[in-house]
Amino acid sequence: MSPRTRFLPALLVLALACVTNHARAQRYLLKDNSVIPANAATLRDGQLIATANFAGGGVFERRIALGDIARLDFPIPDGLAEAEAALLAGNHAESLRLVTPIYQRFAPFAAIPGSYFVQAARLRLQAQMASGDEANATATANELIRLDLSPEIKGIAHMALAEIVARKGQPDVAALMIEEIVKDAPPVVQARAWLLRGELATRRAAHEEAAEAFLRVQAFYGDQESLMPAALLGAGRALRAYGDKAMSERILGDLLDNYTGTAEAAAAKKELGF
Repeated sequence: MSPRTRFLPALLVLALACVTNHARAQRYLLKDNSVIPANAATLRDGQLIATANFAGGGVFERRIALGDIARLDFPIPDGLAEAEAALLAGNHAESLRLVTPIYQRFAPFAAIPGSYFVQAARLRLQAQMASGDEANATATANELIRLDLSPEIKGIAHMALAEIVARKGQPDVAALMIEEIVKDAPPVVQARAWLLRGELATRRAAHEEAAEAFLRVQAFYGDQESLMPAALLGAGRALRAYGDKAMSERILGDLLDNYTGTAEAAAAKKELGF
């Protein structure tokens, strides 16, 4: 190995570091403690390809296995917050339009710390479920289960499959699936389980059981803010059907006061005759 070849990796790191100009940028932090700016690398054939031009001419190319990346140092992607807001507002198509490029961008780095894949995948799955796109939701859920990135996202994926089974007219099978899913599940999965139990009870016109399930989400999983609008709307409707109009109006009023702008708030207005 010539002296020039021996020092090329170190020179590449120095050259690429200059690109960042010490500013906060998108970059890959490698396990050998070197740093590769994202704008100096491309993804090709399952590898990260970093290149640097030498002043005297010539190009050095470094191939980096994805397993050699310790962490992604990227700011929150543009469109991620907007995708979540669109989903809460009931604009499922817009949420999918915004989140899909983020999902695709970070999919190769799904298991690497700092990746935004899990956040994007969760939003994408929720938007697909909310829009009734069960075929794509099933594919997304199965992919997340296969990747097994965390108990939370895996549990959410399993819950989506249980809901799809219920939609297809097999509520008893869905109920059995829920019982298995919630064993040792993290709080967000348990909360989603109670939401689905409430929906299943509503479909059976078991309104008291539905109200209890929805109210459990509010009582015991209050930190799961994204689930509160659906829980409050479900509880309000169940209580009204059960005959407790006063409590129903109180619950729906709380929904209007605290979650204005959500699709559930719009539905609550109709329930209250506004």
